[in-house]
Amino acid sequence: MLKKGEDGFNRLPNDVNLGKNRRLFIKAAELDRLGGIQTFGYTVEEQTPPRNIDAKKATALGLKPSKKYSLLKMGESVPTDDGTGVVEPEQVLLEELRARKLAVLSDHRRVPPPMAGLCRNADFLVHEATLRMEDGVDKIKIRGHNTAENAGMFGGDMGCEVVALNHFASKAISEEVIESLLAEARHGNRNRSQIISSYDFMEVWIPRGGFNFDSAS
Repeated sequence: MLKKGEDGFNRLPNDVNLGKNRRLFIKAAELDRLGGIQTFGYTVEEQTPPRNIDAKKATALGLKPSKKYSLLKMGESVPTDDGTGVVEPEQVLLEELRARKLAVLSDHRRVPPPMAGLCRNADFLVHEATLRMEDGVDKIKIRGHNTAENAGMFGGDMGCEVVALNHFASKAISEEVIESLLAEARHGNRNRSQIISSYDFMEVWIPRGGFNFDSAS
């Protein structure tokens, strides 16, 4: 749903005119595919979520749930309910949650540094896996596509939590071939990310604060 600004116009979530109400930051940079063919990668990152209040701590300090909690979240000190004391934000604010980031790379044979920088620490990276390890470097250069192994390696190097392989060659329809591509990607990744295959109309839920597979294990 579009947010209507003070000027009466509907605004996209990433509209710079929203100021502090801007919810999304969408960035793009060019990829290296083939001469004369321009392709891009994109990242979508949310605004850093506001820190929540530890209600038990706040109540113990003499502050029951109220609009004062909103002021604390904004970094403002507030008086206790009986007016005899002051509660500071750092006394009751929980740990800050990390902003979630999605990175999507279209067809390419290499990810230039500007786009690689945007992908760093993404929760979810979509990366093509058109070619196999056996195809070699020459085929990457000629066709302007990349391998599953390079997808896994890039995702690991950039600190991405999940790498989703996409854009499989037409021959990669069978389950056996897909499993082989996943194995190649995991080989390149060296257990630094979760590796999955994507499919049309796939939906993925990224939890608030991002993935935390270490705690899940």
